[in-house]
Amino acid sequence: MQKELLEGIWTILSITIGAGVIALPFVVAKAGFLTGVLVIIVLGLLMILVNLYLGEILLRTRIRHQISGLAEIYLGKIGKPFMMIFNALSLYGALVAYIIGAGASLHGIFGGNELIFSIIFFILLSIVIFFGINFFAKVEFILNPLKIIFLLVLVFSLVKTINFSYLANFDFYKLLIPYGVVMFAFTSFSAIPEMNQEIKNKINLKKAIIIGGILTILLYLLFVFAVVGSLDGNVQEVSTTSFNIIGKNASLFANLFALLAMTTAFVGLGFALKDNFKLDYRLPNWLSWLLVISIPFFLFIFNLGNFIFFLEISGAVAIGIMLFLILLMHSRSKKKGDRKPEYELKDNLFIKGLIYILILIGIIYVLIGYF
Repeated sequence: MQKELLEGIWTILSITIGAGVIALPFVVAKAGFLTGVLVIIVLGLLMILVNLYLGEILLRTRIRHQISGLAEIYLGKIGKPFMMIFNALSLYGALVAYIIGAGASLHGIFGGNELIFSIIFFILLSIVIFFGINFFAKVEFILNPLKIIFLLVLVFSLVKTINFSYLANFDFYKLLIPYGVVMFAFTSFSAIPEMNQEIKNKINLKKAIIIGGILTILLYLLFVFAVVGSLDGNVQEVSTTSFNIIGKNASLFANLFALLAMTTAFVGLGFALKDNFKLDYRLPNWLSWLLVISIPFFLFIFNLGNFIFFLEISGAVAIGIMLFLILLMHSRSKKKGDRKPEYELKDNLFIKGLIYILILIGIIYVLIGYF
């Protein structure tokens, strides 16, 4: 496998696998295992398709842009601030969730005060986002396979404790319960522009998006299968903190995996949002960095929501609207793009119409549930 293809796959895995996977067992347990599996597969495939749309948009555009810059080109002047607002909201929600989840995971490893651990996690990674892109790019290539190894070790260590009878639950009427968290867990829009820069042979962009997406689906299914089955559905919001009842080794591996996943995702999303401010709004590095780190910190300190709240609102509402905009951009790019893409997908209005309906249902369901 070509090096740049492998790097592209690692990029999408590093940004995708974060707080979302940690929350999946909680919502799947609430909905029923088979219900959750169906939602994971369907939304996972949907997000691969949307990432392919976004990849094609990038390949039709000569000048380098992040996602809000693309929105200005293909949706007009109002498209840029609209996309930027909802992209920032989705990323801010993710960053807050990572801060909360990291504190819980560190508490699970060391004991002590979750709040202090969360603040330490936030400070250290904020420094990395400001200074350490070159250093982190080297370390990231080690951390990504390491977190996958921890995930697989955890799964195989739990196999003997799985209650298979608990995994036969399906409830059609609970299909929407996992929607917001699953949508969040598969979101990797910010990875696609980065992959487009990494990959010189652009046909490999399509391969990396598909392979990375399928691997993410499989890893999520394995994780949910092991966690929900071994805990008989008694799963906390930050699922990796639920393993004390099984044993110290399982708890340690679970929390180390969670910490690695949230570390790589926090830094990856932080860099992506900073690039958004720098590339599309021409802001200086220090101001871009300050905008990235200040809002999540205040949301966290003032306790404006819990772990699942930030994931569901980000996943269903902010990301849902971004999906809507990306589908529109894809249609417009076929007419307004200024270069021939290395791959292209048909502008299937029936499929896009189904996605629009799903997005609308998901937004309404989550908003009614909270407000």
